[in-house]
Amino acid sequence: MDGESLERLMDVILQMRINLQHVTTTFQQQTLEIRQELAAIFEEKKRVLDGCLNGIDDKLKECAVHVEDYNRLYSSLNAMRQRLVQLGADPSPMPEPLPTEQLDGIVVWRLEQLKCQGKI
Repeated sequence: MDGESLERLMDVILQMRINLQHVTTTFQQQTLEIRQELAAIFEEKKRVLDGCLNGIDDKLKECAVHVEDYNRLYSSLNAMRQRLVQLGADPSPMPEPLPTEQLDGIVVWRLEQLKCQGKI
């Protein structure tokens, strides 16, 4: 190889090195941008899941209020039924009482009932 060929080869190698550095830099930049976009999407989906969980919490709080209402109304209806019996009436049967005072037990019981009825 003569000096001119060697110099052209070295120029080609230098240009390849510059191109490779450019490709590597571009790749690293794109990787960083994709990582940032995915992190933003992840955080958004995480916020959505937190919102769902808060919605579940709200519904459980509402459920607790309904359980209190049911117990209060059941007690009142039972007292009314007893008065009717004392007055000689033959009142209709009472609705089913809640199986427990604990909200978690009531939720599990009701879920099982709904599953058996094919509603969920």
